[in-house]
Amino acid sequence: MTDDAVDPIDPTTAASREELARRMKMLWVRADSPPYRDLEKRAIDTRRSLPRTTLSDVLNGRRFPSKAFLMTFVDLCGVSLERQQVWEQAWNRLAVQYKVNMKLPAAEELDHAQEQMREVVEQASRLQEQLELTKRAEAEQQTATKDAITVLVGHAKSFAQEERWQEAEQALRTVVDLCARFFGETHPDTVAARQELAQVIGRVPARRMDRVAGGLPPVWNLPPRNQRFTGREGELDELSDRLRSGRPAVVQALRGLGGVGKTQIAIEYAHRFSGDYDVVWWVDADDPALIGKQLSELAVRMELVDAAADTTNAISVIQAYLRGHPGWLLIFDNADEPATLAKWLPGGPGHVLITSRAGDWGEIAATIAVDVMERADSVALLRTHAPDLVPAEAAKLADALGDLPLALTQSSGFLTETATGVDDYLRMLREHPSEVLGEATAGSYPRSLAAAIGLTVGRLADMDPVGLALIRLCAFLAPETIPTDWLVQWQRVPDESAQGLRPLAAVAGNPLALRRSVRTMTRFGLITHAQGGIRLHRLTQNVIRDEISPAERAQVLDYARGLLVDNRPGDPEDPTTWPRWADLLPHLLAVLTTDDVGPGLRELACNAGWYLIEHGDVDASVRLSSDLYHGWRETLGADDRHTITAARDLARALREQGEYEQARLVYEDATERAEAALGPDDPLTMRLVHGLGIDMHLLGREQEAHHFQSIALERYRRVLGDDHPHTLHSANHLAVALYALGQYEQARDLHQDTMTRYRRVLGDNHPDTLRSANNLAVDLRALGDHEQARRIQEDTLGRRRRVLGDSHPYTLQSATSLAETLDGMGLHEEALAVQEPVLTRYRLVLGDRHPESVRAIRNMASILLALGRAEQAEALEAEIRAIQGRRTDQ
Repeated sequence: MTDDAVDPIDPTTAASREELARRMKMLWVRADSPPYRDLEKRAIDTRRSLPRTTLSDVLNGRRFPSKAFLMTFVDLCGVSLERQQVWEQAWNRLAVQYKVNMKLPAAEELDHAQEQMREVVEQASRLQEQLELTKRAEAEQQTATKDAITVLVGHAKSFAQEERWQEAEQALRTVVDLCARFFGETHPDTVAARQELAQVIGRVPARRMDRVAGGLPPVWNLPPRNQRFTGREGELDELSDRLRSGRPAVVQALRGLGGVGKTQIAIEYAHRFSGDYDVVWWVDADDPALIGKQLSELAVRMELVDAAADTTNAISVIQAYLRGHPGWLLIFDNADEPATLAKWLPGGPGHVLITSRAGDWGEIAATIAVDVMERADSVALLRTHAPDLVPAEAAKLADALGDLPLALTQSSGFLTETATGVDDYLRMLREHPSEVLGEATAGSYPRSLAAAIGLTVGRLADMDPVGLALIRLCAFLAPETIPTDWLVQWQRVPDESAQGLRPLAAVAGNPLALRRSVRTMTRFGLITHAQGGIRLHRLTQNVIRDEISPAERAQVLDYARGLLVDNRPGDPEDPTTWPRWADLLPHLLAVLTTDDVGPGLRELACNAGWYLIEHGDVDASVRLSSDLYHGWRETLGADDRHTITAARDLARALREQGEYEQARLVYEDATERAEAALGPDDPLTMRLVHGLGIDMHLLGREQEAHHFQSIALERYRRVLGDDHPHTLHSANHLAVALYALGQYEQARDLHQDTMTRYRRVLGDNHPDTLRSANNLAVDLRALGDHEQARRIQEDTLGRRRRVLGDSHPYTLQSATSLAETLDGMGLHEEALAVQEPVLTRYRLVLGDRHPESVRAIRNMASILLALGRAEQAEALEAEIRAIQGRRTDQ
């Protein structure tokens, strides 16, 4: 086409509706003739309207389109914004001519929408009929499945009695598969079947997999072997003698300074003696919260459970298996809390190896102290990494570095990477001791290690200033995994005063440049990669922090806090945010102090305390909230909003611990202060009044509970409206107070209304919706409608297991409520099947003395008594009396 040629699609010269239609038709052809239905759907997806029946009339010249119709059409056909203005001008010119018909397409669009609505209603009716048929088929299938499971379990028991282990395993695997498929992974029948399977697996001769000659064990997840591993023969010999002594349940701990080589010794031992084991499993124990997940992965790897199995169930199965079978080695790397680790040790005839920087392991493990390397080994290690070093130079370098393996490896890497001579390297160490070490370093780590790290950081500063700024930020976070996305999505532009972070100003919002700097940090050996992020060794962090002047240290710490605020996970009551809270929490604790940290971080800290409660980690929430409350009370004052918020978190955490009287004292003080400082209609004040009402109910002071909940609900409805989640939460607990006062019908009506609103506002599976549903079922049971109560409780229990997990306190509460209903219906065996595993979980999660645990014990005793097992029931009642006696003594 020449410059003077006219585009036949150009609407400028269209003089009639028909000519405009022809140009629209040509535009449609140029856009590859998309089906009218596709255009209609794309318009709906972008909240616009382009009915296909109207489109047909417009493109055939029978209708003049509305402006919105035309502009939607040309946009979906790929016309640029600039050219869309030409189409709009053409429409404006022709609209005068066709003004009589301008409203017709809109009317037809309305007719089309109504027709679509009728189709949707008819389709919904058909789907409802299909759903009813499906439900009947599922019920029949479930009955058949239960019958098949009963037969298979009987066969498995017979095979086991005859020691026909292979047939028993096959039968139980089929049972597990059927239970998981039809009842779900967390159903009690599935859990029980997996536990039975765990007792059988390993007894089958064919279960032991043959390995290739000289190969690794069949189950193995260790890091690669260090091909340059040097020395440590004394430590390896001692470790081998102890672990291979033949004594059962051998547990050994390698203890020593960070960077001294404990992890490398553990890896070398496992590789060197791999022939002794069928299972060797590595557990990163730096974060105790992740240990359970890694052990559950072992259960999956050994095919004891499916990948979708609940973590708690998987752990119980793998521990039961390991207790009964030899030939395994578990390595817990970087564990520092013996009391925390003890519960993960399975016992049994296998071996456990622990590496730790500190801790008194005497009660659970024999300890081998790991010191710095012998000088000869240090020289050998340096020459392995830097072959050009002569022995005298290597000895001189080893002496300066204090024979610490981490420092030796880092320094030799530096020499090789930069082609620096030993004398120049040692001169740089001598010239910068104060900058590298500072005056307050004695005892926290070796001077030589700090010097080596400081020199590497200095080189990074020369080569990649952005990398230096990033590693300074990381030095103020926890020595746990730092999500890479936090760093590469950096958006803040440091101000002029933050000189150490100024390089970040040039790359803020540039993920590619930031990723390059992360790679540089890795190349210099300053960070290691972990799943989803990076890690900076705690000693390296200490050195880097000490290099920074006090004034600049405060600035970097402030930006590290800002990094966390920028990556706040969201509403802590929403379970979908919990993985992000788990990532953030250790770093928040690392930067959190009770001085003036800014309102953003204070709010984040308060939400972290609330997350811990919602997630079921109540003890951790008490510690955090107590520290915040008492610290801020001193620095911010007792009437500051964040101090009062921390008091609210502490009060609720104490309440969830079962310490109702302590919680009441905190609630009352905080409520009084909030009323005076913030006003009665402030959301925080209302939540405190509401929380105080809950605590009064748990203390058995029902009239006061009703009083406070009535006040809270009136305020919530007036200030936030009837459907706000906080209003609904208050209504739910007012209904609980009504129930406690014996007003069951009023409680039922309010709970029913609240649950309906919850479902509309938060969805069927939100924890608050499920709490309301469980309470409604209790009301119905009190009114004699046991069948309806049972249906609601079974549905609620299933949802809580999926959303919160089997061991969450709310899930256990649901199960106990269901068991009470079944017991009241005379279904004592079914009640026992529900209550028995729940009581075990209560003891593990909350402890024997928690009120909810006592409730479960009492319910269990009632069920056993109804079954004629009076002796067992009396034993449980005696346990309750003993618990209550201990409370009285305290």
